[in-house]
Amino acid sequence: MRHDRPTFLFDADCGVCQDGTDRIREAINPPVDIVAWQSIDLDEWGIPDSAVHEGPVFVDESGRYIIGPLGMAQMLRRSRAPYRFIGAGMLAPGVRHVLKAIGPWMYAHRGYLPGATDACKVPAA
Repeated sequence: MRHDRPTFLFDADCGVCQDGTDRIREAINPPVDIVAWQSIDLDEWGIPDSAVHEGPVFVDESGRYIIGPLGMAQMLRRSRAPYRFIGAGMLAPGVRHVLKAIGPWMYAHRGYLPGATDACKVPAA
């Protein structure tokens, strides 16, 4: 599914995710739509339900989606300086591989972060 603007999907039930996206809106104000995944039809967007349980999801205008820290990096790359440079650094060889490796672990343990609610806890696989 094509979109007019890129979209960053987050878990609105999670206090950590909600707080994080509120801060992103205030501090960075990226040129993307920041939307709770619970408010859209994932099937219509072509995103499997499992994707939103692996981390935040960045969806570009063509409908391609990227999960986790690499999706965050894509969102930052579209933002104003200095955030675009931070996003580019996150996608640099080496850094990208580390983020890809630790992203799922970070998301699975978000329930232990400050501001976490019971909804932040990800069920064990």
